Amino acid sequence: MEYEYLFPLRHICGRWKNGCKSPPVRVFREGGAYRIRFSYRWGAALTGTLYRNGQGTWADLPERVQIAYDAENDRLVIASEGTYVREPEEYEDRKSTRLNSSHDQ
Repeated sequence: MEYEYLFPLRHICGRWKNGCKSPPVRVFREGGAYRIRFSYRWGAALTGTLYRNGQGTWADLPERVQIAYDAENDRLVIASEGTYVREPEEYEDRKSTRLNSSHDQ
């Protein structure tokens, strides 16, 4: 597993879950910015903006939280929460989109 700290943000769009007790996450594009939203059981949500520079990728939440991505295994790491896997339906949608695009070329 090799985690990258600089990667195209579109690669992490979708819904992610953590095997521990960390809240599920959704990464999405809103206007010209990429956003990350943590959804808590009691209905609260925390949304922040994703940023990149020469040092890496981070989320602007109540504090700056580093983000890493393992493209080979499709794993997202959020420094404050741990490792996330893509929701199964998101993975299937992403896989079929890639297959369809390769057939179109």
